[in-house]
Amino acid sequence: MIVKLQLHTLLQRPSPNGLIRRLDVELPPGATLQDLLTHQGIVIDDENFLTVVNNRNVEPDQVLKDGDEVDLIPAISGG
Repeated sequence: MIVKLQLHTLLQRPSPNGLIRRLDVELPPGATLQDLLTHQGIVIDDENFLTVVNNRNVEPDQVLKDGDEVDLIPAISGG
């Protein structure tokens, strides 16, 4: 299955052609959000990131489906 991974701010990856913000990732059926993170070598702190699948906040054990759109959004603080 293929899921679409959107990388925000500090998770974007540099390349010779600029920052990579979106990836299509192939995973086996039944893979979870955590499987996706592990596959991509991404370690996140649940308290400081929003994990969103198809515009809904989810936990790392969320099972993904073909065509899902995953957003990893760092929490922003300021003042």
